Amino acid sequence: MSVDLAKSTVKGITDDLIRDGLVDEVQIAEPVRRQGRPPGFLRISTKRGHLIAVDVGAEKVIVRVSALSGHTLAQREHHFGPVVPRQSDVFRALRELTDQVRLEARTDSVLAVAIGTPGVVSPHDGSVTLAPQIEGWNGLRLDQEVATMMSVPREYVVVERQADLAAVAEGRDGAAQGAASVFYVHLGVGLGSAILLDNHLYRGHGGAAGEIGYLPHHFDEPVPPDSGMGSWEWAAGGLAFARHGRAAAMGARGTMLRELAGGDPDAVDARIVFAADSAGDPAASDIIDRLTERLAIGIASGVCVLAPDRVILAGGLSRAGDRLLQPLERSLRGLVPVMPELRVSRFGDEGVVTGAVYRAAQHALDIIGAE
Repeated sequence: MSVDLAKSTVKGITDDLIRDGLVDEVQIAEPVRRQGRPPGFLRISTKRGHLIAVDVGAEKVIVRVSALSGHTLAQREHHFGPVVPRQSDVFRALRELTDQVRLEARTDSVLAVAIGTPGVVSPHDGSVTLAPQIEGWNGLRLDQEVATMMSVPREYVVVERQADLAAVAEGRDGAAQGAASVFYVHLGVGLGSAILLDNHLYRGHGGAAGEIGYLPHHFDEPVPPDSGMGSWEWAAGGLAFARHGRAAAMGARGTMLRELAGGDPDAVDARIVFAADSAGDPAASDIIDRLTERLAIGIASGVCVLAPDRVILAGGLSRAGDRLLQPLERSLRGLVPVMPELRVSRFGDEGVVTGAVYRAAQHALDIIGAE
């Protein structure tokens, strides 16, 4: 696409950006001195302030400070233990990390804050629902809480689903580039997804598009009433690998699983199941084969409806590599009418916070444009 602009129009736009403190004019001395004024260059300024990007999850919190250009100035993260974190635990970590990165980046002024959260963010009032991963998170007005915590106006804060932000990052600079339609699937403790159509997020009614953990695939494992999880999420997510691994570790075939867990079957998690499989343990291999088939059935449900060009796999389970991805692809081929291209996320654990930087930059420009 080309845009025809007069030279005077371009200069007027540039002058406005410099005046508003969004762009700096820089003169770089040439090695060989010439007559006349040295050539000038433009770069995005940090005078107006910085962006704060946040990834809040059940396992960790990441906080990043960036320039409006997207350049990272500081980043810190905090990891929780194996138990479900409480709201107070998350806010304490978020407050400490924010103080640390703002001090490191020497950030006095904040242009915008973008936060990725588990669950669904209401487009009506911004409240978070369907987020059992964090105790006390349901019903939270996260934008208000964070605005108070960071001493910024509430309208500077935008809250999005984690999967949506990660998909935005993949669409901008990652594995989704060049695809007209993308089904982004997060395979972790929880199972979620996001949908990109022509590089635009499809959010659905109530902002709940992509909540595939609630697909009615229970595989004869009913969801406990107090779990807050969806059927497919309970039956095939990261907790399912841990649950099946613990059950196997207590049986006659669970010797290796018990050894890798330090003798405690209750300490078995998905990572230990895959480690045991790598060491040739048949009990672990059976678990992976069984749950991989379940994952394929859930992903196939989305593929059959959306018929995407590409499926992007992300999350902790995707890090298992070919042991998960190859059988998953084989099973998927046998379940869908047209097989999409399958790729692994480029950004891994930093997809959400990277997408939050892009979202914060967009929000900052919207705020500046409205001034």
